[in-house]
Amino acid sequence: MKNKLEQIKLFFRDNLIIKNYNNDLRDSLNIEDANILFNIGLPNSTELDFKFTKEIKYLNNNELILDDSENGKIIYNITNKQVYLFFPSDKKKMILNDGLFQFLFSIYYYELFLNNWKNDKTNRAHYFNDFEKKMNILNHNYESLDYYWEAIIEELSPI
Repeated sequence: MKNKLEQIKLFFRDNLIIKNYNNDLRDSLNIEDANILFNIGLPNSTELDFKFTKEIKYLNNNELILDDSENGKIIYNITNKQVYLFFPSDKKKMILNDGLFQFLFSIYYYELFLNNWKNDKTNRAHYFNDFEKKMNILNHNYESLDYYWEAIIEELSPI
């Protein structure tokens, strides 16, 4: 896992947003989640409209707000380890990933696909197939997730 997280750091470089250290939050997280939030960071994504901040904000005692934009909030439920998108206007939730690791790598695989495709438009199908395969493995074929990543994959499909 350490090698994979190093890949993330190299790919996103200064675009990773590390949360301000908080002992109470740290004590409520497992080692992997604490490492992601306090050492690795979460990558802002223009394409996905994810804008993370260093501040620690809670929705309630066991839910951490990762991104608090006007359109929706990205929430991490510490208890059930789910990352979800919450739309305040209609109170709907959309599960993005099971855990911060899965969430971080979903963003990474998406951004890696876009980067590869922009640099080599002739091999889009190859890059898409690689992206789709990695996402299916990472997200266990989306068994417990809502339609978010699946919709992105369908939208990006070259067919």
